[in-house]
Amino acid sequence: MRRRLLHNLAWVGSSQAVIAVLGLVSLALTARALGPAGLGVLAVVEAYSRSIARLLHPEPWQVVIKHGAEALEAGDHERFERLVWLSLVTDLALGLVAAVAGVALAGLAAHWMGAVGGGAALLALGATAALLAARPTATGVLRLYDRFDLLARIDMGIALLRVALVAVVWAAGGELFAFVLVFVAWTVADGLLPILFTLPQMRQRGHRLRPASPRRIAAENPGLLRLFVNSNANVTLRQLRQRFDIVLLAGVLPAAALGHYQLARRIGEAALRLGRPLGQVTFPEFARLVARGDRARLRRLLVWSSLGLSAALLVILVPVAMQMDRLLPLAFGPGFAGASACVNIMAAAMALYMAGLTSGPALMVLGRDQAMTVLTGATTAFFFAALIPAARIWGAEGAAAMQLVGNALWLVACLALALSASRPQPIQGQAAT
Repeated sequence: MRRRLLHNLAWVGSSQAVIAVLGLVSLALTARALGPAGLGVLAVVEAYSRSIARLLHPEPWQVVIKHGAEALEAGDHERFERLVWLSLVTDLALGLVAAVAGVALAGLAAHWMGAVGGGAALLALGATAALLAARPTATGVLRLYDRFDLLARIDMGIALLRVALVAVVWAAGGELFAFVLVFVAWTVADGLLPILFTLPQMRQRGHRLRPASPRRIAAENPGLLRLFVNSNANVTLRQLRQRFDIVLLAGVLPAAALGHYQLARRIGEAALRLGRPLGQVTFPEFARLVARGDRARLRRLLVWSSLGLSAALLVILVPVAMQMDRLLPLAFGPGFAGASACVNIMAAAMALYMAGLTSGPALMVLGRDQAMTVLTGATTAFFFAALIPAARIWGAEGAAAMQLVGNALWLVACLALALSASRPQPIQGQAAT
């Protein structure tokens, strides 16, 4: 297990580092082209599309990994094929629903956001990016096949495509509409390309998509619906804090302040890519360990992965934060000179979130997904209750501070629950003996 884990971690970690750098290049070119106000409007378009997609397109990849691992461990390949077929159909159907709803609701959303929203037409155009979104199924299957290397190459290719498109628009002096088109193009590529590479991988292993009734698939995968609902409720609540916050703040903050907040979020997301690989590669390992009943090994993996990631974050983030005043104007233009406080607060918030990245997968495979959803719901409710008042008083820095507080509460609660749930169970009859 250790060799496989390190191999997968090396692939995902290196690719995510490359993607993070390419993402910052795209951000720098976009920020220089649009300035703080234009970047704020583009942020609203992206956040609106992603919020609608997150709400109306629950992702089935957690179900594919957990139940797919059980089926493959048992040698039941037909059960695995039926599960993947249902997951792909679910992805395509819900992607269509999200795109249609996003276009239909664009006018209402533009009314709330006013001038910052950039108009209903831009919001509707951005919403079409959710149309072809089969990535979740591909992600689950490739991770089960231990093809993290292939998934890493795909992701780096998509990131390169994004940089190329942004560079072309920047060099041509493109305005906001052109950058929205870039967002739509690379988002569609991100949703469609992974599944096009996954289907040949299935054929190489003798697997195919096997249509069956959803009732049959649910019956042979006990707890499938519960895991689908709870895992997506948890992820939706978490990601809405990173997406829907922009939509709410658009009615409160001026466009330039919103641009500062978006810059802080995008830099924080780039840092998050450095820690996210650990959660991605440990999920299948956690699923295999639970399927084998090895909770002691699962607990050790959980503890050491969290400690190692926390130490790495301190080494990387602290020196960068100390130079933020000089780095921001140099990289993104003089218009972002005043964003250093917001960026540092957001970086600290993302660091706290990353420190608990392995606790989520552990809780899901241990059957504590419902408890995790309750914890995430409570911290998310706190965040949204405090977001607008904090933004009105302290501006973009206040909004970032609420991310920090919310992530701190979530981290403590999830780690405590994961450590408690992963305690090795006593052998039956030992107490009586």
